[in-house]
Amino acid sequence: MTNTINKTIIAAGISLVALLGGCTKDFEHFNTDPNATQKVDPTALITTMELDAVYPTTGETTEPVNKYQTGWNLLADHYAGYMACANHFDGGNCPMVYNLSNAWRNTVFSVAFTQVMPAWLQLKAAYDQELVEAPVMAVGNILKVLTLHRASDMYGPLPVLHFGESSNPYDSQETLYNHFFETLDESIAILKDYTATTSDSRLLTKVDAVYGGDFNKWLKLANSLKLRLAMRIYYVSPSLSAKYAQEAIDAGVITSTEDGAMLSSYRQITVINPMEMIWNSYDDARMGASMDSYLNGYEDPRRAAMFSEAQIDGGGWHGVRNGLGETQQAFYTKLSAPNITASTPMRWLLASEVAFLKAEHYYRQGDAAQARTCYEEGIRLSFAENGVSSAEADSYIANTTRRAAYFYDRSNKPNPDNTSACQSVSIAWANDGNELQRIITQKWIALYPNGMEAWAEFRRTGYPNIYPIISASADPTINKTTQIRRVIFPRSEYSNNEAEVNAAVTLLGGPDSGGTKLWWDKR
Repeated sequence: MTNTINKTIIAAGISLVALLGGCTKDFEHFNTDPNATQKVDPTALITTMELDAVYPTTGETTEPVNKYQTGWNLLADHYAGYMACANHFDGGNCPMVYNLSNAWRNTVFSVAFTQVMPAWLQLKAAYDQELVEAPVMAVGNILKVLTLHRASDMYGPLPVLHFGESSNPYDSQETLYNHFFETLDESIAILKDYTATTSDSRLLTKVDAVYGGDFNKWLKLANSLKLRLAMRIYYVSPSLSAKYAQEAIDAGVITSTEDGAMLSSYRQITVINPMEMIWNSYDDARMGASMDSYLNGYEDPRRAAMFSEAQIDGGGWHGVRNGLGETQQAFYTKLSAPNITASTPMRWLLASEVAFLKAEHYYRQGDAAQARTCYEEGIRLSFAENGVSSAEADSYIANTTRRAAYFYDRSNKPNPDNTSACQSVSIAWANDGNELQRIITQKWIALYPNGMEAWAEFRRTGYPNIYPIISASADPTINKTTQIRRVIFPRSEYSNNEAEVNAAVTLLGGPDSGGTKLWWDKR
């Protein structure tokens, strides 16, 4: 974050119109007199934050699509094993083979600190001037944590606690996570008090494209996000992890598919899912080989909801190995594409993920029976979220024999990349020492297409087993077997904020490279 940007933010103060710009051009104004100064409802900043908090989704041009592709899809979705792309750009020497030198590494940082956080700072200024009420600020703080924990889980340290000041040093990831828990606890307390006395949603009805102003659902999301982050820190602080996780569960997390957090078009707010253009117009995204191995090996009924059938003889669901290192796009365009349209909601945090988080928590606390109950509930919820029947879920849960399958490369390339099955476990619960692998493997499937969260969980737990890239790693610090651990700091920071980003490298505990593990990555 450059000092220039910080000074601009400070000078802006509470000038809401300037920052909202085109994203809020359709919001209703309090004063519609064309000859008078136009005022924008400051709660509209919630929409501004929502549209970029988890993924950039605004606009009708290729700009937000390209941001999503370079910042999320071509990085996390690939590193998680969900998707692959034979069009490897830059002559094949790009982040998909762990060359992190290009501009893609800037995207997530830029969205967080030039779009979401300036809107949050404006909302905070409005709150300080009593222009928005405490529950609205609580929602803004939840969105802040949603944005920044994902960015931190990509880079590590970030310039957060002094954002908007003339000097903006980076904070260690441990400091950031402490800040996230404190922020969530404050929001939870505010929303708990508010919902105990009123069910009024009018404060956010016009501007909340996630829950339509339902603060009870925002409260459940805040607790669920706290549970997610509690499990993230398990390997660095088991006691704090258990404490925060139990607090979140006791306070009330998401348990129903109706309460899952998803962003979609709402009233005058248009949300366009960028993945449709990426797989369809760009012909870039196809099913990853790891998804192929698991979904086909488990004969998973959700695969038809997640991916289209391949346009080859015999159909079926077939994917592509990651990190090919060569441009062979034409070989793969007939293979399975993400089953995502422009109107498909953007998934943030669903009931199935919460159930698996609870399953892991109870497993860690030695409660095998409760862990099993939550594990099986996670599968049932995921089936429901993907429109698959409960009867099929029950049959799937009971299966003791299916494992991940051998990967057959169904492209028409001369030398197909066939390989042995991903090492896997059975679906049916068993007290056999593989409980954690079983929980995380099914969680990984249920999280699709949330590659950012799936990649973080793979790094944290080592599960599920996913295929490494085929080409040699372009970063000598990255072991192909253990795979990439983080994305390096943006080039713009080295150009414009050199002293602070160099200081941030010392907080990493290793070089600014893709092989350096994050603070919580200590299994």
